[in-house]
This record gives sequence, structure tokens and C-alpha cells, in this order.
Amino acid sequence: MMINLDKYISSRTAVLICTDVNRFYLTGVKSSAGYFLKTNVGDFLFVDGRYFEMANKTAKNGIKVVLLSRLSKQLNEIIERFKIETLFTETDITVSFLNSLCSIINCKITPQESLNEELLVARSVKTEDEIQNVIFAQRIAENAFNELLNYIKVGVTEKDIALFLDYEMRKRGSEGVAFETIAVSGKNSSMPHGVPTDKPLKEGDFLTLDFGAVYKGYHSDMTRTLAIGYASEKMQEVYNLVLSAQERAIEKISAGVACKNVDAAARDFITKAGFGGNFNHSTGHGVGLCIHEYPNLSNRNDAKLTAGQIVTVEPGVYIEGEFGVRIEDMIVVKENARENLTNCPKTLIIL
Repeated sequence: MMINLDKYISSRTAVLICTDVNRFYLTGVKSSAGYFLKTNVGDFLFVDGRYFEMANKTAKNGIKVVLLSRLSKQLNEIIERFKIETLFTETDITVSFLNSLCSIINCKITPQESLNEELLVARSVKTEDEIQNVIFAQRIAENAFNELLNYIKVGVTEKDIALFLDYEMRKRGSEGVAFETIAVSGKNSSMPHGVPTDKPLKEGDFLTLDFGAVYKGYHSDMTRTLAIGYASEKMQEVYNLVLSAQERAIEKISAGVACKNVDAAARDFITKAGFGGNFNHSTGHGVGLCIHEYPNLSNRNDAKLTAGQIVTVEPGVYIEGEFGVRIEDMIVVKENARENLTNCPKTLIIL
């Protein structure tokens, strides 16, 4: 869903976008530096020589690409020519960056919280092309996971597994990892965001894998928990509990449903089974150009889901000193329905 910035733009006001992800979303140009200026007489993308040729080829129609040499001179020329008095910008920039802008730009610069919020909401509702990009990233991750199943064995370390996944995703076309790959086993799996260590796998371990690929700037995110050699009765009980909780939350998803109600579907089920204190994070989050986007499926979020959003559903149970279980899929919100983008099976895999 493309955001309409017209209400921030007049004969005396304009919008300056400084953050990488919003600049990419609005212009189609991926760069680690640059500025997007939207005025009532034209749109300007300032990028340096590293991105100038690429920007001219990929910028959305109607955007004038400007070779950035000295921002203060180039931006002030446009400000003076069009008599701009106020530039609205995002609020998620640093204070030092804002101060530096204010020191070189000859007009008022106003960070606007509503601009931030509208960009987040707009980015959360995906076009069909955006959804296909996420699906492509997910298929890369799934193919890497399937290859990993042939690699996992007793004695392989958590670090080995994380590196193997990262390599296989890159080999299959991922632009990078969506986030630092999590591969934690045994007692380490009780840490939801544990960091892979030199610990080797051993029989009777749970192995939790949380990972994702990136395609055309769009991220995927999935988690699977596997058993090495065998799974005790308690391990199987907790695994099936988490799986049932996840399925209940997924079934709750559709446009118009409050985010906290999706969370409650998983959390209440886990709590009734006596493990509520072992589920210590929200049920899910939006995914797109960033790995964590709007909306958040938490028990405090009254916001309602909108068709076209992609959210994760990832309840977990973590028992300190023993093991943890998390299962995560990505879901597209639809009117009165949902679509699961994750193809990997969820029955407990024992390797």
C-alpha cells in the first residue's frame, strides 16, 4: 500500500525522508545513504556516486535522481527556489543527525510522529509483488533447511549449523541473512534469542533453529525445533502443546481481528496447560523490508489486522535448565481468512 504524503506537502512545506528502509520503500532504490525530498513541484532522490547509475535505472517514475555532492548547497537551492519554509521528516533519526541537518538547512525541520506511523502502517500492507518477494525469500530458507537436515548429526556444533544454514541460503540466492541465525540446543534452547556456541549436539537434545533469507530487500522468518536421536515424553508433550497453541493462533487470524486476540489464542492455551510462565515473548510480529515490522501480535496491542499484512506466529515454551520449543510460520492476513506462506512440516522431526 503506497502512502499518500500529500497532507504534509504544500507550497511552503515538503517531506525529507532520511532512513534507508523508508527511502527504499518510497523510491525503489536500495542504498545505505541518501535523501528523498518530496515537494509539491517534484520528487528528488539524492544519492552519491556509488548508487547514481543504479538509481537512474531503478528509481520509480517521476523521481529526479540527483548526484549528491554537498547536501547543504543542493538542498538549500531547492528550498530557496520553491520557497519551502518547513521540512517534515521521520522521528526515528538520531538527535545528532537531526542537529546536523538543522545546522546546514535553511528552513525549519520538524520530525513528525504521524509520518512515521503512517509509513509503518503503509509498509505493513503488502502488494502482491511484495508478498511474492517474501514467498521467494521463504522458499530459499526452506530449501536451505531441507539441505541442513542431511547435515545435522551428533557432534556437530551450534555454530557449525548456523554457518551451514547461512551458506546454503546465500548459495540459493539470498541477499544476506534476515537476522543473526539462531541455532541453540539442549539447555541452550531455553533461551529464545540464544547465540550459537561451540556446544556439540548430543542425543536427547532439542535443537531450535530460527532463521530467514532476504530477496529484493524482503525478509522471511521461520523457526523449527528438532530432536536429536530421541525425544523424551516431556519433550514431546511440550512440543505438541506449542504446536497446538500455534495452530489456534493461526486460525484466529483474519482482517479485523485484534492483534491481542491472536496472542491470547496461543497464550491462553499454553497457560491452561500450566506453562504460562514459560512463554515470555509476544506471539508474533510483522515482516517485510525489516525483520520486525508493524504490527506486533502482543497481549497489549488493540490494533486490528488488515488484509495484506504478513505476520509471524511463533509461540514458545522455555524451561530453564532443560529445553525450549518454538515453532514459527509466516501468515498473510486476508478478508475472513489467512494464508500460510511456510511449507515446512511441523510434526516433530527426530534426526
